[in-house]
Amino acid sequence: MEEKRYLIVQQGKPSKPYSLAELRLLHLRASDFIKEEGTADFKELRELPELSRLLEVEYQAAEPQYFATLDVRLLAWAIDFFLAFAVYCILVLVPILGFAPPEQRMTLALLGLISIIPIQFFISLFMECSKYQGGPGKMVLRIKVCDVKGSPISFPKSLLRNIGKLLGFLSLGLGFLLGFFNRKQQCWHDKLANTLVIKDRLI
Repeated sequence: MEEKRYLIVQQGKPSKPYSLAELRLLHLRASDFIKEEGTADFKELRELPELSRLLEVEYQAAEPQYFATLDVRLLAWAIDFFLAFAVYCILVLVPILGFAPPEQRMTLALLGLISIIPIQFFISLFMECSKYQGGPGKMVLRIKVCDVKGSPISFPKSLLRNIGKLLGFLSLGLGFLLGFFNRKQQCWHDKLANTLVIKDRLI
C-alpha cells in the first residue's frame, strides 16, 4: 500500500509533499494548515481527527464559518434544473415524440414538464445525504449541505429539508428570501431542517 503524503502551508504557499514520519519532525502546531496529497482543500491540523491523533495534537471540530451566498445557491439550483430537464427529455419527451399520436404530442409534452419537479426533488434528496453533500450544481460550485456543526446530514434531515424547499416554492419564494436577512444565509428550509450550505475554505 502506497504511503500517504501531505502538503502543509509554509510562508503562505503549499510545501513539497511530506511523509508522516517527516511531518513528526516538523513539530507542527494545531493551527497549521495541512492536507493529504490529492485532496482538494487545506484544513487546520486540529480539524483532522485521524491526522491530529497520529501527530499527537488535540482534535477540535471546527464549526462552519464560510457560508454559500444565495446567488451561488441559485446558480447551483439552475444547474440542477438543467440536468433534471435533460432527464425529462430522455425519459419523457423522447418516448412521447416517438410513440404518442401526433395530435397529442404537444399536450403530453407540456404535461410531462411536471415530472421535472420530482426528478429534481429526488436528485437533491439522495445526493444531499450522500458523501457528495449536494446535487451536481453544488458539486460544480464546490458548496455543500451540512448540519450546523458541519457534519453530513442524514436521510431524514435531507427529506425534511427538501420538503421545506418545495414549500418555499409554493410560498412564491418567500421562504428563500429569509436567507437575505440571516448571517448564515439560511433559507426557511435550512431553518426547518437545521442545516447550512457552506463553501470550501481555500488557501
